[in-house]
Amino acid sequence: MLDPANTELVARVVERLRALADASRVRILARLQAGPANVSTLTTALHMNQASVSKHLAVLRQAGLVAADRIGTHAVYRIADPGVMALCDRVCEGVLDHLHKQQQMLAAAMPAQNSAASRRRTRPAHAD
Repeated sequence: MLDPANTELVARVVERLRALADASRVRILARLQAGPANVSTLTTALHMNQASVSKHLAVLRQAGLVAADRIGTHAVYRIADPGVMALCDRVCEGVLDHLHKQQQMLAAAMPAQNSAASRRRTRPAHAD
């Protein structure tokens, strides 16, 4: 449980959340969930340029979310904290649930709008 008085821990939590607050970084993590990859593989798989992938990996490494293993002259990146994917999965579930509720609300409102429009179209013309 997060103790709000523990400012150091709160700062580290915020750092991790900031690292996740970028679509490209979430895409990188999602790709790494399938297995370790080097920058070239990530660049091709995600249709991003090498400099951008490297920059985002640096942010993820700084936050402790990914780690790099050296294989020869290449760095192969992997998810360092499996809990981050559980967090992403939970957020995805929440987003999908929210969208489902919004769709239900819209669907419930539509019959009322449709019947009101139908009543307007079917009113008899007034004779002058």
